[in-house]
Amino acid sequence: MNKRIKKISIKKFNQFYLRKIIKKYPGINSGRKNYTYQYKRVLKNILISKTYEFSSNKKRVDYFSNYKFEENKNLLIIKFLS
Repeated sequence: MNKRIKKISIKKFNQFYLRKIIKKYPGINSGRKNYTYQYKRVLKNILISKTYEFSSNKKRVDYFSNYKFEENKNLLIIKFLS
């Protein structure tokens, strides 16, 4: 009997400190301007790497066939559809 994992989640942290730093030191505001989008992108990459690590240990790669990301106030979740 093979057990399938239903979801993997990661906790989001408040990124408000970035706005305080940029307000105090405006000269360091370079690169990407949309910090919340960048933070979500990094969290999604972490979730995908966790999924890949789990599936490679189980020698199954069908986890990447059907999935979706869900987000609430405190968590970012990758949910696997069957």
